[in-house]
Amino acid sequence: MTTPPLPPRPSVGRSSFAIAMKDYTFIRPGIAVTISAVTLIAAVVIGLSLIRSLDRASKTVTRGAGTSQMLHGYSAQYEVWHQMATSADPAYKKPDAVAQRNDLKAKLTASFVELGKVLPDAADQEQVHAILEALAAPDPTASTAARQAMTVLLGTQDAALFDAARTSQRGVLFAAVLLGLTVIAAGTLVIPMAWLYVRYKQGATIEVKV
Repeated sequence: MTTPPLPPRPSVGRSSFAIAMKDYTFIRPGIAVTISAVTLIAAVVIGLSLIRSLDRASKTVTRGAGTSQMLHGYSAQYEVWHQMATSADPAYKKPDAVAQRNDLKAKLTASFVELGKVLPDAADQEQVHAILEALAAPDPTASTAARQAMTVLLGTQDAALFDAARTSQRGVLFAAVLLGLTVIAAGTLVIPMAWLYVRYKQGATIEVKV
């Protein structure tokens, strides 16, 4: 006994998008999808790297600019204190001047102690230590070392700011590459297919109206 043949399967209507895609002749759709996928993945990787690098640069600028501003202020205060501590002018020997000098010394000492805690580099911490030694004993050698230490600290912060600027410049290059990859992905697949689909729908609408 033979098995009766199965009834024919009902045909499945093709979607309007699939019908529109039959006119896609730019490149093979499979190749277009592959190119778009690769470029979009590369764009995501570059985008994440760009976000991280710019975030680091932003934090470096914020930290470096703040530290540099503080150091300029501390340097000016140190010069005032050093003048008051080493001058032979009788005006600086008066009780109110001595009290002002001691208060300024205490504030500078506390400020540099706190600064030394937040500076990550051991060499920078040594510069802060040299300044603290000069505050404890304002002899000419220690004062010279303190001024040099402040100059070195300011140079370190300036170098960090320049490094952040270079990172930002590289970020512009990465952004251009990211934009280029996005344009390739869109121009290869998204825009041509969207244009074909819109054209097909407009044609279908015209046919219905007629």
